[in-house]
Amino acid sequence: MRIKDKKRFIIACGGLATILILVIVVLTISFWHRNETQAEADRKKDSQTTTQTATTAKETEPVTNTQPAVTEQPAQTETKEEIKTATTVNTTGADSITILVNKNHSISASYMPSDLVTVDLPSTRDTQLRSVAAEGLTKLFKAAEGAGLALSCCSGYRSYETQSELYAWNVDTYGVDGAELVSARPGMSEHQLGLAMDVTSASVGYDLLESFGTTSEGQFIKENAHKYGFIVRYPQGKTDITGYAYEPWHLRYLGADVATAIYNSGKTMEEYYGTN
Repeated sequence: MRIKDKKRFIIACGGLATILILVIVVLTISFWHRNETQAEADRKKDSQTTTQTATTAKETEPVTNTQPAVTEQPAQTETKEEIKTATTVNTTGADSITILVNKNHSISASYMPSDLVTVDLPSTRDTQLRSVAAEGLTKLFKAAEGAGLALSCCSGYRSYETQSELYAWNVDTYGVDGAELVSARPGMSEHQLGLAMDVTSASVGYDLLESFGTTSEGQFIKENAHKYGFIVRYPQGKTDITGYAYEPWHLRYLGADVATAIYNSGKTMEEYYGTN
């Protein structure tokens, strides 16, 4: 090969080598750039995935209440019988101090209160009441004493059998119609509940007379008994409702709240309860 041709060959080879090197450099730069772009995209994708995972975990994670736990208080139920309202009549639970017992609402012949106590008050005979009623009666008698008056117990708890004998005696004495006005049939007497007390005083010879209502003791009972949980159960002029003649001596324990509500209403127990 001639020298001239050899130079041309060398120049041509050098040019080709340069072009090849440039191509390799361009391809290398392009490949590197593409890898960087892909890596950046992958990082962004990973970041988004991490964010979504964290968000999902936050949404599904149970919420922790940071406020102090509050123990739910039970609804205020009227557990004390004396604060029961009389919008509903308790005719089944004989132990309830607000139960209605009359000619239309009776109790079992076998019923006997489990908390009877002997009343430690002036009395014409030994007699008993349920403990809560005895406490109320003691306070009533003490209040009367403070007013210069002396009351006396006459008849409290009576069993079904005792009431049977008493009713039979009244039938024999006054006939059925007369007995129905002054004596309860067995099972229909409040005395069997241990929540009723007949009271009297020396002013009426310790007897049970309508005139007791006109005495100072009778007036005190009428105006103050409710404060200690009692009502005059068979008031004057209400025989057509209660079924019994006027008995200013017959006190029925209901608890101070119910007794006061009935006293203020001017109604009988039947009227206040909305039944007969």
